Amino acid sequence: MAAKTEIVFRGNGVSPGVVLGQALKIDSHNRLILRVHVDDVEAEAQRYLRAVENSKEQLRTLKYRLEEKVGREHSVILDAHLLMLEDRSFNSEVLSSIRNDSANAEWAVTRATDRLVVAYKSLDDEYFRERHSDIEYVAERILLNLSGDHPLSWDYLSQDLIIASHDFNPSNFATMDLTKVRGLVLESGGRNSHTAIISRGLRLPAVMGLQDFLESVATGDSLLLDGDAGLVIVNPSPGRIDAVRGRLDAFSAISESSSSAHGGRTTMTKDGAPVSLRANTELLHELETAKSCGAEGIGLFRSEFLYFGHPRGLPSMEEQLAAYGRLASEMSPYKVAIRTLDAGSEKISHMSTRDSFEGEDNPSMGLRGIRLSLHAQATFRTQIEAVLRASVEGTIEIVLPMVSTVEEVWQAKAIIQEEGAKLKRAGLQLPPVPLGVMIEVPAAVLSLETLAREVDFLCVGTNDLIQYMLAVDRGNPHVAYLYQPLHPSVLQCLHRVAAVAAKLEKPVRICGEISSNPFFAVLLLGMGFNQLSMNPLSIPTIRRVLREVPLDLSKRIARRALKLPTAYEVHRYITASIAELISWDLTSFANEIAAPNGLSRT
Repeated sequence: MAAKTEIVFRGNGVSPGVVLGQALKIDSHNRLILRVHVDDVEAEAQRYLRAVENSKEQLRTLKYRLEEKVGREHSVILDAHLLMLEDRSFNSEVLSSIRNDSANAEWAVTRATDRLVVAYKSLDDEYFRERHSDIEYVAERILLNLSGDHPLSWDYLSQDLIIASHDFNPSNFATMDLTKVRGLVLESGGRNSHTAIISRGLRLPAVMGLQDFLESVATGDSLLLDGDAGLVIVNPSPGRIDAVRGRLDAFSAISESSSSAHGGRTTMTKDGAPVSLRANTELLHELETAKSCGAEGIGLFRSEFLYFGHPRGLPSMEEQLAAYGRLASEMSPYKVAIRTLDAGSEKISHMSTRDSFEGEDNPSMGLRGIRLSLHAQATFRTQIEAVLRASVEGTIEIVLPMVSTVEEVWQAKAIIQEEGAKLKRAGLQLPPVPLGVMIEVPAAVLSLETLAREVDFLCVGTNDLIQYMLAVDRGNPHVAYLYQPLHPSVLQCLHRVAAVAAKLEKPVRICGEISSNPFFAVLLLGMGFNQLSMNPLSIPTIRRVLREVPLDLSKRIARRALKLPTAYEVHRYITASIAELISWDLTSFANEIAAPNGLSRT
């Protein structure tokens, strides 16, 4: 059999690392089309044929209804779809894949569809070229009849998968078996998207912004993904693989060694100042990584992933209780901060809820975060009950997201107190559960004194604060260069938060991605932030850096950085100043904070 042709794609490397694996293609509906070995191929073939017959019956019913409403002349298109379902060539190809390759019907249908779509798109005649959409529609109906909305099993998949899709909702991370995924390749997306951020947190190499990539890849194809260079090679040649063998082995070794806590959990600056390094997590399986990397607690647990990954809609109180209780018990005696549902109505409108939502033109500034919780109070009360019940398993904190007014805090506190009173009346002895707010919109920064007096601690969500402060959609590649964590206005916001927290003696921690970069970590420490929460795998590196930097010097660096007029000058100054203090190379981290901002690399 002739070797497949090697194809090279260049995109944007958004999460570093180089890996080799096989493509797992996700369709336009973000459904996983997996190849699964089947033992009884004849039973699988009959399952496919039943799905075809069901599809025919559904189309005949739709055709009849359409004729009644708009006339027979407009229902002809469904005749074409029916003919496709009866196409001997297509059906023979699918059945051959099932019987000869012992493959599941879903994979066989997708493989045959992909081949036909590519063939139609290559035709000169525009009319026939556009018919590929009809093929995709028919295939989609067959797939729905084969699998419905039930998630496919990951049990029999290999351990070297690279997800390939047009886009990728971050919620998909919650439903995947991440032990079997090596990388992520997308046609859309940018460095500052949620998906990119989570990929870096999981140390999952990723490349985004690949044009026309999916047309050239099928599930099972070999992929070489280089997240450093932004390259993806489909069906790489043996020579290509040999050329990067050293880098493949090195990245694998780094990933395996990253679980070392490198000196335990205690973090002290060079002159003896204590710093608390905590983990940001969203998936329960990250607990082991957080502990092995020496996290001093969970600084932010993004609870929305329990909702996104739930197969039947909203998670029950019992299901949430089990998750929060596990967090608290496994991280004990360290604290676990659970952020209440931080999602917009567009994310949960499909879930089972008694609350109804209307579509929003601008969801990022609409009904989301604490606004959604106060609107959907039944859902919020269920979550609060679960958190309060779980507090007996360890030290738990509650964090309210996207707070912009003190009235929101008052309303949330009232609900928390009511739910706590109910549990106490039922005989439960609950420990105090501290309450905090996320500082991530400019209004919260400007009214910080009022907000801070109402809560026990503060969390700064720098990812969203930067986005709202600079009016930049971090997922939009056209304006990604404007997403500048070192922008003077952002630094002034952080400086104000640290100063107010110190004045009011309120604990404050940084929970955004900037904590994961050594240069930012030193700058934040100098501003007065001695609690940093980050993706777990970054903790050993940040701990090692902070141990080499005196607190007094970091304060001088911060004072100077706050006086500089541009993000570029701040970048140039802090990279030069901090690099002199560290005994090992930080070039890759310097490039990381420069690249997304359109700054010159130094």
